[in-house]
Amino acid sequence: MGKHRKRKKSSIREEEDNSSSLRIFPTMLASLANVHTHFARSLLKNHLRKLQQQITLNHDGLLSLFPSLLRTTTNYPSISVRCSQVIGFSALSSFETNERICLDSEILRALVEALNCRVKRVSMAACNAILDLSTTLVARQSFCGVSAVDKLMSVFLQEAVSPAKYISLSSSYSGVGITEAEYPVLVLEATVTLINTCNMKQLATIPSKLSQVFLSYLKELWVNVRDQSLLRNPADLSNDRNCNYKNMRIHGLEESIFRLSTTYDAFTITCKSELVKKSIFGPNELDFENFTLRYWEDSPFISSKTLDDHDDIFSSYIGSFSSKSAADAIISFILGGLVSCPPLPSDELDIINFLEEAKDRLGSPIIYGQDIRVVKTVEEISEASEKKLKREVHFFNAFADFCCKNPPDIINVSDVKKCIEAFQEGYTIALRGLEFRSEEIASIADRLAVFFGQPSVGVNAYLTPPNSQGLARHYDDHCVFVCQLLGNKLWTVLPRPTSYLPRLYEPLDILLGSKGETDVSSCRQFSLREGDILYIPRGCLHEACTKEVDSISEMENGLAEFSLHLTFGIEVEPPFEWEGFAHVALRRWNNNQNQTPQLETCTNSLKGVLHSFSFNLLHIGIQLIGSYNPTFRKACLIAAFSSDKHQSDSLILNQKSIFRYVITKIDSETIFSEAFRNVEVAVKQKNEDLFQRMRWLRHLSLMGDTEEGIDWKDPLTGFQNLFLLCNEHRKDAEAVFMQMKSKFCKEIVFDNICESFKTVVHKYKRVRTQYKNGMLSLHHNTKDADG
Repeated sequence: MGKHRKRKKSSIREEEDNSSSLRIFPTMLASLANVHTHFARSLLKNHLRKLQQQITLNHDGLLSLFPSLLRTTTNYPSISVRCSQVIGFSALSSFETNERICLDSEILRALVEALNCRVKRVSMAACNAILDLSTTLVARQSFCGVSAVDKLMSVFLQEAVSPAKYISLSSSYSGVGITEAEYPVLVLEATVTLINTCNMKQLATIPSKLSQVFLSYLKELWVNVRDQSLLRNPADLSNDRNCNYKNMRIHGLEESIFRLSTTYDAFTITCKSELVKKSIFGPNELDFENFTLRYWEDSPFISSKTLDDHDDIFSSYIGSFSSKSAADAIISFILGGLVSCPPLPSDELDIINFLEEAKDRLGSPIIYGQDIRVVKTVEEISEASEKKLKREVHFFNAFADFCCKNPPDIINVSDVKKCIEAFQEGYTIALRGLEFRSEEIASIADRLAVFFGQPSVGVNAYLTPPNSQGLARHYDDHCVFVCQLLGNKLWTVLPRPTSYLPRLYEPLDILLGSKGETDVSSCRQFSLREGDILYIPRGCLHEACTKEVDSISEMENGLAEFSLHLTFGIEVEPPFEWEGFAHVALRRWNNNQNQTPQLETCTNSLKGVLHSFSFNLLHIGIQLIGSYNPTFRKACLIAAFSSDKHQSDSLILNQKSIFRYVITKIDSETIFSEAFRNVEVAVKQKNEDLFQRMRWLRHLSLMGDTEEGIDWKDPLTGFQNLFLLCNEHRKDAEAVFMQMKSKFCKEIVFDNICESFKTVVHKYKRVRTQYKNGMLSLHHNTKDADG
């Protein structure tokens, strides 16, 4: 009975509010028409006060008055202030009211216009209302749609508050009774909130100059904030009450910097293509061609030369070090001011999706294992075989064991000092993702990616003390260029034990075979000096160490030096192997067929089902060939060579020759029964492993290709539906499959596929570039700030 009375009272109150709104509306409308009179202005203020006490706006007619009320800022600012307050109170009262206000774009535009009012209390009230409304995603998206970000940026920059002054204001701000001096805190909070809601199209519409100036301010502010955060212990970083910068009203600052940096290339350092080719492959024009045809993905290659500082692509990066002989200074430089680089999924083509997952990790200190390793290889005698064995030891694991604690995840300022101690004890400092931390290195990596037609190239730095070995003998699933910057290092490279190129994240036993044996007698040794570059193909076992000192004279002659080298890793992902090119070719050929059944036909007729199943089964057949044919695993370089007008014909002819070989193998070795059996097993066992390497095919539908009964986000379900229908008509399915395969192999034209393939590369490259620009912005200028 009590609950019934409460509901009844609530209903009565709502009816009273509606009745009150109905009575207020006509008088407010009349007063607004005569706002120049003192009586009308008083009446408007009184009604607005009542609406604020009533909290909810339940009358659409009242909402229609608010744009005009907000625009009375010039002559009657008190009305505009009261109007903004009513909107703010109402927006916080309920989600429904908030949504109703946000659906009125004129109210939102009027609030944005009020930000520019000369009367500060008007703009402050409008900014408060924007923040109150922005507690919901619907409101934030609506504000982004009316260019509120542009206006907020302009207003904030007009305030001309230095980052140091902002931090002082933000730290003292309580959130209640904001003063005019604290107004920039409010504006920046609103700006950051909306920037972090914008999609890529909306970010791209922000005027470039305005965006760049605002981004420069955010970077400068971020340096100050980052320094405060990194100087604290990891335990403090997770405790808002103990971390001063977390108390400042700038949540999402890192994400805003990242987002604004994705819309354009904010970095000016670029290496000329010819200079990078000359530095890595040799001074002659044909050196790169010779390397590609003779060594690429096949055998090691060394480039030994001495370049003038003017021609050295690494001189700018090396010149940043304080001294060649001070290893601790180099460690401090390399690790100082770094933030973590959360991994970008290899098949992610939307940077906003990445940000939704990783935004809470942006700007955090570097993480052990992900960003950095401190490791050395030690020799031990096996008790079982009494043979000498080598194993890797991690400094922080040993340090943790000594302290009876788990190894640290976050590497803070105090841990940098421990890294210096570790280096003195023989440990190598290995830093990943240098292309996201150094503008100079990023430029070189970009050029290398273009040379090999890949969307990106990764870069690691290794600083090894004298008489030491960092990583134990291993192989990489990607090709590497080892660039010796400082000191000397001795490399031992073994031939690949099999003709199969390892794929990314492929288990070691697949490459080495069951015995895990390789021909040690045919190993090669390379002694790298400063300026030398060594190429190691993927799959070749290798290890490296700094020179052992045998005499005092060697020590005096400087032969006991530490080593600093960079490795540029060319990772060949599934879309960019020759198998991937074959998949693109099949999709493009099918898309160009005049009688290609549409999805509706595929699901409503047996002929359409058989066609769709055969088309996707041919994808499976291509993948099965790629599992055992070495050529299908090679990198397809078409995106590089077909775009370069200065490239020689021999490289293009080489690619065309490989293409003809691939098509011939598809025609002769794609067997219906084998592909059908693999699908049958996968469907019955509900095993998605068969389709894992082809999930990237879902991106082709975003590029204009038609879907053929399979959603590659969930291929198992699609194959199951088609399989159940085709299993009853297996002979018919085989006939359609054989006919389709033959037709595809006869009609496919190399030149028709090149542009489609380059489009795939471009799509991947775009999101990698956005990520790179965002991470470089979070690292940019931090070295200067560290002094």
